[in-house]
Amino acid sequence: MAPGSLTGGPLQSPWVTLIIVCHNDGKWLPRCLESARAQSIFERIELIIADNASEDGSDTLARKLIAGWPNALFLATGGDCGFGVACNRAAKVARGRYLYFINPDTWMELDCLEQLLETTERERAGAAGGLLLDYEDQSVQGEGGMGFDFSGNCTSSKRPKNQAVLMCPACFIFVRKDLFAQIGMFDEKLFLYGEEMDFSWRIWIAGEKIVRAFTAKIHHRGAVGVNPAGGIRVTENRTSVQKRFLANRNRLLTIAKCQQHVLLLMLVPCTLLILLEGVGTWILARSWSLANATCFAALTDFWRLRRHVWEERRRIATFRRRGDFWMLRFFRLRFGRWDEVKKILKAGYPRFR
Repeated sequence: MAPGSLTGGPLQSPWVTLIIVCHNDGKWLPRCLESARAQSIFERIELIIADNASEDGSDTLARKLIAGWPNALFLATGGDCGFGVACNRAAKVARGRYLYFINPDTWMELDCLEQLLETTERERAGAAGGLLLDYEDQSVQGEGGMGFDFSGNCTSSKRPKNQAVLMCPACFIFVRKDLFAQIGMFDEKLFLYGEEMDFSWRIWIAGEKIVRAFTAKIHHRGAVGVNPAGGIRVTENRTSVQKRFLANRNRLLTIAKCQQHVLLLMLVPCTLLILLEGVGTWILARSWSLANATCFAALTDFWRLRRHVWEERRRIATFRRRGDFWMLRFFRLRFGRWDEVKKILKAGYPRFR
């Protein structure tokens, strides 16, 4: 059942634009699109597939799968531009009042979009995140970040009671289109990884809120780019040089851009943790080049982007409605990367792809 504020209007005025960023994801597209076609409010959904120069035939497959769909668009970005660029280009041509960004290695339960829409409207929120489940069953994979730790890492908790969350799970963000534009869309300098934390911070400091839609269920395989083995199950502890480099650098960028004053101190422990990871990689992987590429180079590249940081800080100041002291309500003592530590203790240091 659609919310009253969105009732009426022609088919050409969609409530939600579903944006799927694709790069060599042909294996996952059919089920993802099948779940989109089966949505309870499909008639009020616009679909945009933004393809980042796939080389596995995903682009051809995507065109074929959506042929004849109402309100469906295939958008070729022209290169491997990164997640943020693809999302932003799709958002610029989107006609929905709300945008929902997902990856192809997902499938949504029948009323996922309807529940996201109803929850966001009911709670008068700027954005919402659904319940993230494992790809093949109902095991909970993520419910969103409840807060941040001393180094700016997101912290989570099992079955939190309150509705509001600091950050949506993964980067599956359901957001008002006008708010998306107001806070500057995704930061294209990030390229990949960590966009959800950066974007969620900006939503909160703009005076809006993010809520969790408990009944909006989306299933996610995850890590297909760096850990493809196992089919629908993750069977190995793998990562990549690119992932660790971008994750480390982008966390520093998020802190430096979004924090007003006192929370800028998180740059110190964040830097120390990156250095510690670099030393650990050097010792455990026995590779200086790997440690340099994943950690030490991240610090250097962060410094290279200092002008971008200053420009973003000035831009963010124009819409900031909440300062660091207000955001301290999300501070948690729990170490945000504790789950990664436990995985290493159990399965050993991750292998690099």
